[in-house]
Amino acid sequence: VSDASGCSMIALLHTGAAKFPQNLLPRARQAVCSLLLAGVLKGYGSIVSRKLASHGFGASMAAMSSFPPQRYHYFLVLDFEATCDKPQIHPQEIIEFPILKLNGRTMEIESTFHMYVQPVVHPQLTPFCTELTGIIQGMVDGQPSLQQVLERVDEWMAKEGLLDPSVKSIFVTCGDWDLKVMLPGQCQYLGLPVADYFKQWINLKKAYSFAMGSWPKNGLLDMNKGLNLQHIGRPHSGIGEC
Repeated sequence: VSDASGCSMIALLHTGAAKFPQNLLPRARQAVCSLLLAGVLKGYGSIVSRKLASHGFGASMAAMSSFPPQRYHYFLVLDFEATCDKPQIHPQEIIEFPILKLNGRTMEIESTFHMYVQPVVHPQLTPFCTELTGIIQGMVDGQPSLQQVLERVDEWMAKEGLLDPSVKSIFVTCGDWDLKVMLPGQCQYLGLPVADYFKQWINLKKAYSFAMGSWPKNGLLDMNKGLNLQHIGRPHSGIGEC
């Protein structure tokens, strides 16, 4: 699996260090790391300046104008929710399929794909699953199957121009489970092909560990805590985590 998490992140943090006033450097590092958490490695100084302006840097932002070129035009932020219980049920099935299309230059969300999925092997959600994810039975009953949802994902990718060979995009996930384990495992069980665009992704945990020097054992919660960021949305909600 190709992984793009380690693209000069440490160098990015250190390049501008000598140019910054020392009293601003800790805030600079935190701002840059916050951007990295969104999958950002920007090569466009004016856009970086606007983002850093929101952190109160003023004229010192000019020092951050020499970022490495960005490899991707779009980041596709994805986080599945699946059937679950204690002890774990098998096979697990995807029940929420959200994707955010994030512009790699502006860092704005340009489009959202979000569907719930009808599980077929274990069609009845467990109380544990509902409590964890907030997904109730009525949200999945009568929804499309995974095969139908994957067809709609492909239609959405085409409509958004993401299947154009000249457009570089990559999925971003919090860990490898979504695209290394869950999707290929369920597709194998159902006899469905896995599209090539699902076979490459950025593991946000790796991006964080490159930038911060520690592994976020508890995933997004640890990354938020490490960067003094407040979690927005419901934990374990697919669209909320995205």
